[in-house]
Order: sequence, then structure tokens, then C-alpha cells
Amino acid sequence: MAGKELGFALVGCGRIAQRYLELLKGAVGGARLVAVCDVKPERVKAAQEKVAVPGYSDMHEMMRRHADEIDVVCVLTESGNHAKHTLALVDYGKHILVEKPMALRLEDA
Repeated sequence: MAGKELGFALVGCGRIAQRYLELLKGAVGGARLVAVCDVKPERVKAAQEKVAVPGYSDMHEMMRRHADEIDVVCVLTESGNHAKHTLALVDYGKHILVEKPMALRLEDA
């Protein structure tokens, strides 16, 4: 993908997302943050104050609205939700980066 900027979206704007926000704010060349999502409005607002991108409380709405811009979705939600959110995102056909652990149960992995 030489020459093309990769568009990233964050699902989950909690503690670990802060590092992603810093990196995608411009520290990583060839990458740009497209949108953020969290079920807690205060987390979305805090993320938007750091980076001027659209924020959502519904990841499906975010994915539909930015389908052409998003290349990679970062699942940064609570560990117990990683598998559920990842499986829900698979149908969008994007690359998915999942924070550890990928799942809490072997069946989910």
C-alpha cells in the first residue's frame, strides 16, 4: 500500500486508547485516525478533544458512515468484550487489531 494512508478507527476509548490516540494523532507516518467509538459518551468526548474526528456510541454506525475511509479497526474495549466486538466487526471486511487478550475463553478465541 505504498503511498496510501491507512485509516484507523477505534472501538473503545478507555485507558489503552489514550496511547493509540497519541500515535494516530500524527506520530505514525502513513496512518490517520478516522473515527472513534465508545458506549460511554464522556469517553468519546474526551477522545474528540484530543483528536478532531467524528465520535460514535455505536460501532456499527461508525463503520457504515466511514466504510470507505477505514482500513483498520482497533478493538480496545474491556477484555471480556474483545471476542464479541471482533466477531461483530468481521463482516465489514476490514483489518482488525485486537488488544490482548484476544478472548477470555478458548471457545471465543
